[in-house]
Amino acid sequence: MLEISAATRRVARHVVVGSDGARRYLSPDFTLPEFFEALNERGVSYAVLRWFEDLPHVAPGEDVDILVADEDLAFVNTLLLSRPLRWGTQKFDVYTVGGLPGTDFAGVPYYAPRFARALLADAVLHKALYRVPSPEHHFQSLAYHAVYHKGLASGLQDGTNPSEVPQPSDHDYAAVLAELGRRLGESVSPTLDALDGYLAEHGLRPPLDTLERLEPRNPWIREHFLSKQSAVEPVWQGLAVFVLRDLAAGAVDVALGELDQQGFEVLDVLQLDAEQREAASHRLRGGNWERGPWPVSGGAPHSYVVAYDVAARVRPDDGTLTNQRIPEAKAAVRLAILRGVAADERFNPVHSSDNPAQALDYLEALGDLEVEARLRARAAALVEACAFPFPVVQHLDSYARRARAAIVKHPEHGTVVCKVFRPGAARFLEREVRGRLELADLPQVPALLDRGEGWMITPFYGDDRSHVQRQLAVQSEVQLRPQAARELAGFARALHERGHFLLDLSSQNLVSDPAEGLKVLDLEFLQEYAEPRPGLRGSFTFRGVPEGADRYDVPMPTVLSARGEASMFQPAVTGLRIEDLLAPARPGEGVRRSAVQLAWHVYYLVRARHHGVRSWLQASGWSRRLGKARRLVLTAGRTAS
Repeated sequence: MLEISAATRRVARHVVVGSDGARRYLSPDFTLPEFFEALNERGVSYAVLRWFEDLPHVAPGEDVDILVADEDLAFVNTLLLSRPLRWGTQKFDVYTVGGLPGTDFAGVPYYAPRFARALLADAVLHKALYRVPSPEHHFQSLAYHAVYHKGLASGLQDGTNPSEVPQPSDHDYAAVLAELGRRLGESVSPTLDALDGYLAEHGLRPPLDTLERLEPRNPWIREHFLSKQSAVEPVWQGLAVFVLRDLAAGAVDVALGELDQQGFEVLDVLQLDAEQREAASHRLRGGNWERGPWPVSGGAPHSYVVAYDVAARVRPDDGTLTNQRIPEAKAAVRLAILRGVAADERFNPVHSSDNPAQALDYLEALGDLEVEARLRARAAALVEACAFPFPVVQHLDSYARRARAAIVKHPEHGTVVCKVFRPGAARFLEREVRGRLELADLPQVPALLDRGEGWMITPFYGDDRSHVQRQLAVQSEVQLRPQAARELAGFARALHERGHFLLDLSSQNLVSDPAEGLKVLDLEFLQEYAEPRPGLRGSFTFRGVPEGADRYDVPMPTVLSARGEASMFQPAVTGLRIEDLLAPARPGEGVRRSAVQLAWHVYYLVRARHHGVRSWLQASGWSRRLGKARRLVLTAGRTAS
């Protein structure tokens, strides 16, 4: 039987339970004076931030807040634990200059890195034992903490709104700040409003994107800043700024291509001059351009890619419009730029605004009024070009990377569907139009009723879903009935015989109209072969574009199409291999097809539920902790044997 020592059990508990953000606990191997002696002997750049006058005595239940240089965190962590090993262990809150994972505050560095570095550089040795901020930095850092981290929870009065009642606090911030200010000769009233004004004068007020991160923990920020912001004009609703950092300076074209793929129109690319780089470095991202969780820092802001999303998926967030497509696009740009970069050389290449207000704030940081005026004209022209030309009855749900669709009232054709394409996707509109004209004899192709500059009109088809066998638990895909599967295989054969292929042939683009039958709604990825046409079974409609063929527009992969074949012709959808779909039906085929479809249905159902559990484990940190514990126990077992 495997025996695990008491020491191993203690460490396993420490690994599995994990830390709670910045909270750490003093190792039982050290007293508090010994902890500080170890830091001093090692030459660690650190400072105890506040309430340090009585150290090494600490009141029961109080923690010690310290700021540490990023490069010294690893050593500091060797002296601390993420969970206490006994009752009454001294608590620490450890923050780093760059807000490294587990040492940040609400996802941003505790202080702006430039201020944090200055604080550490000027820290002084107190009582010949521990380092503390200089008097000026002590006052400023405590004021910052009271105003932006705690707000009314600091016990300070608002200063402008007498009805705001401060909450009880375990420290008398007003008295301490008043005394520190008096010693410095600063006549600042210890109220939130007055201290905020003082910090702003000294360039220490957090920028808008940081204030929005801090607001959930500090409602005073919303009252004092965010609620007073004027509403963003409708013309800016789709605005986004993607900030490429120094190491991504040569990847502008990669970013532009990926943003186009994600459905963004690029309004401008602005390369920052030295003065703008300095302003953006300080004002954006909380001033944090360190490496963060990456092996290498991506560097300071180098250029802005100003983009616009005409179909922004926004959700009201207490008055702030947050476009949910921006983080998706940012992640895609990041992956594209880092493709081929070695793991130990990876960096964060791109930062972005989260909403239009932040995007405008980023532009304002450049100090160039002509930029905003120029972009306003381009945004207005883009919005106008993408407006529906007929009265809208109902907008149709869509990811809208290339076109938006709506049911409209047409003066001649009545209630129809209108698709409006953004300018950068004009080639997709031409494919739709050409396909509906040249392939009009195929019953699966929708009719073209009208077209104009950037738009087209098609009939509004109903959908009785008679082509659906059952829903798959994966990205809204469905399994097809046998007749629908064979009809689509015949459609693919007809395309192939005419030299065409269709890449985005998925079950999400199908409807079964009670009168018109099965229709394929989306022909945006209808293309011709740029090389010798393969045999029927090798048709790109069936197999997808082979690796290395980069002359085609390729849709975003789905869970099914990522397996190497078009999602429509996966056995998970049809129950048959492509070869069997193209051949005459054989005896017993229906039973085999049903069994295969049922097996895939169960597989994706189990996978979806497993993914939900796995996602929760990963999000909560338990997946990592259990993995560490498992490795620890296995190591202990090998040692014991």
